[in-house]
Amino acid sequence: MNQSSNYIPPELLNEIRAQNDIAEVISECGIPLRAAGKEYSALCPFHEEQKPSFSVSPEKQIFYCFGCNSGGNVISFLQKHEGMSFIEAVERLAQRVGISLPSQDGKSREKSRKRLELQDVNRFAMAHFHRQLLTPQIGGNALAYLKKRGVKDETISHFQLGYATRGRQDLFKTAAKADFSVQQLIDAGLIKKDEHGSIDRFRGRIIFPILDERGAPVGFGGRALSEETLPKYLNSPTTSLYDKSKTLYNLYHARQAIQKAGKAILVEGYFDAIMPYQAGVKHVVASLGTAFSESHASLLNRFAEETVIVYDGDAAGFQATLRGLHILLKKGLRVRIALLPRGEDPDQFIQSQGLDAFNQLCNSAMNLIEFQIQRASQQDAIRRIDVKTHTVKEIALTLSHITSNVELNEYISYAAQELNIERDVLLKELQRLGVKANRSSQVRPPSQYAGKASLKPRESIEWQLIESLIQSPNLIPCVKEKFRYQDFTHPDFAIIAQMLWDGCKSDDPLDVQGLIDTCENEKIKGTISNALLQRKISPNLKVRVEGCLKKLREFLLRDVERERRSTALTQGDNNIETLAELVELSNRRRHFVH
Repeated sequence: MNQSSNYIPPELLNEIRAQNDIAEVISECGIPLRAAGKEYSALCPFHEEQKPSFSVSPEKQIFYCFGCNSGGNVISFLQKHEGMSFIEAVERLAQRVGISLPSQDGKSREKSRKRLELQDVNRFAMAHFHRQLLTPQIGGNALAYLKKRGVKDETISHFQLGYATRGRQDLFKTAAKADFSVQQLIDAGLIKKDEHGSIDRFRGRIIFPILDERGAPVGFGGRALSEETLPKYLNSPTTSLYDKSKTLYNLYHARQAIQKAGKAILVEGYFDAIMPYQAGVKHVVASLGTAFSESHASLLNRFAEETVIVYDGDAAGFQATLRGLHILLKKGLRVRIALLPRGEDPDQFIQSQGLDAFNQLCNSAMNLIEFQIQRASQQDAIRRIDVKTHTVKEIALTLSHITSNVELNEYISYAAQELNIERDVLLKELQRLGVKANRSSQVRPPSQYAGKASLKPRESIEWQLIESLIQSPNLIPCVKEKFRYQDFTHPDFAIIAQMLWDGCKSDDPLDVQGLIDTCENEKIKGTISNALLQRKISPNLKVRVEGCLKKLREFLLRDVERERRSTALTQGDNNIETLAELVELSNRRRHFVH
């Protein structure tokens, strides 16, 4: 039952988390844990590794991977591992320990009841179509067609492929005998009305059941056996369960492989997903055509950080790829493009060239700027002013959707070099689009946390302060009075500091577990979990925090002093008052050092 319309009190969430031991839940998800002192370790379920770096603390009810930086509590584990929404994970855990959630209102209960009924209708239809396919005298021709396309028996069973006969009311009559009503079949999109009454929507077609990310059947796709039958592919209409713009084919089967690979292979159609999956490419999903939406991007963003788009090498595939780029970038996903030979699709390519060639194609996929530059070069006119101008505008539009300043500046430098233009040309075009970018081509790579060498000295102090406050939230009110979260220089630490500051608006101690529940940023969840799972905790966190504050105030005064000195030089302001102000700032800064 979906409780998304209900408010679940924090104290009830605390009880649900407390009664669900995180180690037990993770073990029940098929991950073998080994005892390591007070904690447990395992091979991380979210990325490929040879040595265990995945740590689980029953005492702190936290998991964290020191390899891929994934982390969180028992709720966020189910969200990430099972592809659940927050409320679905809470429901699963509440049911597991027998805790009742707040009741729904009448409208919500009725909506949930209808959704469950339609899922039952779809399960019935899926089993019916599958039996039809496997019955030789009924589905023989359809089965022969699949065999000719190279689809194996185990693949047919895995994807529950089926066959809809040519009869106008075959499914309708069978479903009626099973006590499903006409309205239920219409609501599920399985039958429709015409002047002769109720008729089956799918007739004379191979059937592809469409599952949502939780494995519930939400719709169907049908491929005509005859090339003369149009349309060649027919999908279920939009229903309360199925929306083409919010569903990715094969995501349910592929989600864990996507998490381990850290990326998703995105293709267009049913066979384009099935054949690579059959060959061993398990992290492949299909957008069911060329229409790629923000909902698709949001789904992928729950499981992967990178998407490799493998679309047909024809003109339509080209345009579909370009549209998909912008949508994926808006959601913060890294994007690469694998261009197939003209006229081929992933299904044909993997059968003619083999698995190794397909993997090589995906591994050597171009980044988005390479893709657009190559696209312009294919016109054989990149040196023409009008073509270069159009290319610069197109690339700037793509860059405007990149959320990471690091990536943005790297791509600006790369594009400027490849197009033989000045960085300022791209920068001005981006400014026209309302994007602010760093004019320097020197870009610092993103840093890792936990005091590693990649952090600048000031960032290292910031991390120590954040880590201490997460480990001892009772210190936050005191720090909040003395230091602003806006003064953190590392963007991730500034976000966490704001969460800590905002979470301490009352006299009640901050609930860090609740902080994880409300956080939608996986990277930030991992950072908080990392701080909680540090094995060596300072014996006196209060002294450590005071030391961090002293050093950070010194950095702040240095910034103010530098800014005031620079302003004085620029404005020729060298009077006695300015000199005295600079001396005072310098003395205050030295006071913090000694």
